[in-house]
Amino acid sequence: MLFMDTRYNVYFAGQVLEGQDPASVRSRLGQLFKADAATLDKLFSGKTQLVKRNCDKATALKYQRAMEQAGAAPLIRAAESAAAPASGEAAPAAKLTAAQRIAMLANAPDVGHADAARAQPAGGEQPAPAAAQQAGGIGILPAGSDVLRPEERQGPVAAAVTAPQLDVAASGERLSTAPPPPPPAPDTSHLSAAAVGETLPTLPSTAVPLAPDTSALQLAPEGTDFSDCAAPDAPPPDLDLTGLDLAPAGSHVLESRYRTRQQQATVNTDHLSLDG
Repeated sequence: MLFMDTRYNVYFAGQVLEGQDPASVRSRLGQLFKADAATLDKLFSGKTQLVKRNCDKATALKYQRAMEQAGAAPLIRAAESAAAPASGEAAPAAKLTAAQRIAMLANAPDVGHADAARAQPAGGEQPAPAAAQQAGGIGILPAGSDVLRPEERQGPVAAAVTAPQLDVAASGERLSTAPPPPPPAPDTSHLSAAAVGETLPTLPSTAVPLAPDTSALQLAPEGTDFSDCAAPDAPPPDLDLTGLDLAPAGSHVLESRYRTRQQQATVNTDHLSLDG
């Protein structure tokens, strides 16, 4: 049992999106396709090259998104209708490895604009973008890749600022009131400096001079120790000692209950002698 399904081919003619640097797009496509310099030269030769053939719509859109995120402008065209086997029939041939796909893309003949839709290189599919090969079609693009597609980007919005109360001052004009000029310097022409060490008797003094009475004072003879000026000794305290008595020599001062009961060990010194 056979059924018909619309298939698509993905092409690239070396065109980049508006505002993109061709050298940067070439580098990102090289990382996306894991392609060498020869393959990139063929992709950017200006001729339409087949990137993915005979794929369904979902796969074609994955290729388109991945290439546009890299800055390239892919071409999506409907392929010739082909009969697809239903379940139960023979499975398609095994897919080639990534290295074999890259080699086939580099060695494939150039495809012109007129016959691009009919170009199908023998030996399997072309290499799929790395971003589309990830699970669910999600992958990580190289550093510097555009996150949004051109139609999703928004240009800068000019802010409309109205300032009816503001004026632009002339160049060099002060923005604040000028400060007042400093006061004039004091006149010191009538002043002079005295010599170092000179007294200034002309300075007025309001302090009252002291006039102490020294008539009762006299000088002590030379060599006096001024002992007569010392304060007298303090009188002994008046203590009542009639209730106190001295204990005989060798008596215990403390009562027996307060004495230390630990006996000190006697050191034997019989083996010691003194040298004369």
